[in-house]
Amino acid sequence: MATRRSVPRTTSAPLPGIGTLHVLAARDGHHVGVIRHDDDRRELVVYDPADPDTRLTGVLLTAAEARTVAELVGTTGPMTHCARLDRHTDGVAVLQVLIGADSPRVGRPLTGTGVAGATVIAVVRDEHVVPSPGQDLRCRAGDIVVVIGRPDAAFEVIDSVTAA
Repeated sequence: MATRRSVPRTTSAPLPGIGTLHVLAARDGHHVGVIRHDDDRRELVVYDPADPDTRLTGVLLTAAEARTVAELVGTTGPMTHCARLDRHTDGVAVLQVLIGADSPRVGRPLTGTGVAGATVIAVVRDEHVVPSPGQDLRCRAGDIVVVIGRPDAAFEVIDSVTAA
């Protein structure tokens, strides 16, 4: 049986008048955030591992500094796929994942992405929604794949959509 690679769990939340907060829950229990300010600045935020709501420190970066940090850590993560959790209530998750230009899924069908407890319900392509896409629909760069289901199963579908 093949082992699936783990997709990092991220959440996004609007910060009215400021920008958007993106938080990565690392496998080791730490939470690291990036605030994308409306004026194109970025802020790295590190949270207390004992209390993920408590900010330990932050570093405000210019756009050029943010690009330098991205180059240092590599660009194969969020540049390839960006998963977003829209809702997580009553045991139901709605997830979206962007298929980037360098994604291994580009040109490949959605075949093999089904998981018990979650399903791909739509693909957003060129501002058009393709509801209930068939397993033979081939992904394109810029597609947004929308998944609904139990949270654990929905993340497993996202894992299969983003796998090479």
